[in-house]
Amino acid sequence: MSRDQQDQPQIDPTLPEVVQNFLRSGAHLEEIRLDARGRWTHEGLDFENRKVVELFSRSIARTPGGTWVLKIGHFTYPIVVEDVPYFVQGIRWNTSPPLLELSDGTTEPLDPETLRYEPEGKLYTDVKDGAFRARFLRNAYYSVADRMDMDQGQLFLSVDDRRVPLAAIDDL
Repeated sequence: MSRDQQDQPQIDPTLPEVVQNFLRSGAHLEEIRLDARGRWTHEGLDFENRKVVELFSRSIARTPGGTWVLKIGHFTYPIVVEDVPYFVQGIRWNTSPPLLELSDGTTEPLDPETLRYEPEGKLYTDVKDGAFRARFLRNAYYSVADRMDMDQGQLFLSVDDRRVPLAAIDDL
């Protein structure tokens, strides 16, 4: 293997051939990033066009090789996903089970058993039939927090007449 081949980053062989060839040529892809707070950026600048943000949020996919991409029609573009590909933007508590309003414009029933409360106040749940994690954005997080309580060193969520344990306080 030549030194140039050793220095070249690994290219996902499951990306479309045209993208692989572009990357092998040494060309640079401009960075499109979905940050940990659910914001889309291009080369570090926020996308301001709401329609573009909505399109990107609906178009996230992952190649079998593990690369996050935007898949829009026949167009595939590698992206950076800092944390998770989906975000919970709101919750409809007036249904049973409550419905999660996701960043890709879809809704899904909340499965309280998949909720995970992590340090620094991060709340996650499984979505898309358990294939992905979604992080709760601020408004959705506060909506859940209004239904949380602590008892004997344990954090609980009350939902649908159930009390679901989220985390031991010592773990936070």
